[in-house]
Amino acid sequence: MLTAKAYLRPEIAAAIACALLATAIVFGGGGSPAPRAELLVEFGAALALCSWIFFAKDRQPVDPLMIALAGIVVAVPLIQLVPMPPSVWQALPGRENAVVALDLVGAAAEWRPISLDPAQTLASLLSLGPPLALMIVVSSLRPERRTSLLFVVVAGGFATALLGAMQLVAGGNALRFYGETHRDWIVGFQANRNATADVVLIAMMAFGALAGSYARRRHTAWWLAGGLAVLSLTLILTGSRAGIGLLFPALFFAVIASGAAIFASRRRIAVALGATGIAIAGLLAAMTAGPLARVASRFDVSGDFRFELWRDGWTAAQAFWPVGGGVGGFARLLLPFERLEVVDRTRPNRAHNDYLELMVESGALGVVALIACAALIAVLAWRSFRSGAIPREHRIFAFGTVAVVALHSLVDYPLRSMSLACLLALAVAMMARPGQRAPEKDTNS
Repeated sequence: MLTAKAYLRPEIAAAIACALLATAIVFGGGGSPAPRAELLVEFGAALALCSWIFFAKDRQPVDPLMIALAGIVVAVPLIQLVPMPPSVWQALPGRENAVVALDLVGAAAEWRPISLDPAQTLASLLSLGPPLALMIVVSSLRPERRTSLLFVVVAGGFATALLGAMQLVAGGNALRFYGETHRDWIVGFQANRNATADVVLIAMMAFGALAGSYARRRHTAWWLAGGLAVLSLTLILTGSRAGIGLLFPALFFAVIASGAAIFASRRRIAVALGATGIAIAGLLAAMTAGPLARVASRFDVSGDFRFELWRDGWTAAQAFWPVGGGVGGFARLLLPFERLEVVDRTRPNRAHNDYLELMVESGALGVVALIACAALIAVLAWRSFRSGAIPREHRIFAFGTVAVVALHSLVDYPLRSMSLACLLALAVAMMARPGQRAPEKDTNS
């Protein structure tokens, strides 16, 4: 006989994961310019992890691949914070300016780590806490319990749409949570419209996965079509070019994830999907004239400063290769390599290419870590598809999320948002296969 206490135990871990994910979506979108908000999410992650350890007694064993993945991720900043003697760190590539500057104040003979900005590297290490904690907690859930996380993601997407509509109506700085943000565009809970676009894209795929989980409910297909249309409009009104470019891949994964909902009623869903396609085509057509023409104007990339950043960033990457200059220190590391002809009053904060920024900050070690993480995620995906232990809609949502984030990282920096880092961690954990704990003896039967 199963007691009430034993029945409630599995819900604790799921509730902890949902609370942490919701906190990250709402408060984790400010990036490094908003340290107080990030500190709140980090504190929440520590609390969630402690609660999971001490109260979720019936949790499942964590997939060893999750532990390996977390270890690889934290290894890079940890290694970069290890102090080294002067004869070692001064001989590293790209340290010439640092040696000269420190020699002026008599500090060149001190032991120093690889990172030229240890404070930022430590901050980056701490920021890994929430996504890694969420990944561990979610991977310990039984697959059927993970569906509750999809509800949180979808709720976050529609909350973004509602808040975004209010932001556009109010105008100016009203209802915008961060001082450094994009004005006159939907940003929702994020500071960056590109991050908002990714949140909406992931919510679309989560909505499709939920439709697949509840395919036998009445009107599921109609709810799916209407929801995707609303989220598509929200995405377009963020003004994110890469986000809009990823709209159709996200719709593809959403439709595939809905699976049974699509094929259970072909005639009705064909009409619904046709209406959704017409609506989206109409929105895209409206971008050439009328109120949405401002969105279309952003696709003129002739004056995009990204190309200049990439050129200077590549020079910086070569100068610091193979050790890198320190995780989190890109803005400081790039300045000595910024060409005079592109210098203006603004200060480059990111490379707008996460892979290039990884090379500048982490060098060969970061590249190896990235390849290792990609290999582990590929193993997780292959194993989840092969075994069938993970629900089909969960697998497709996870794969779609990883793909969208990986593609957007070519032209932006989605993982610098704690919200998106947690959503990616959720997707990876969705592919994990929890171990089986031996059943406890029931003393009340």
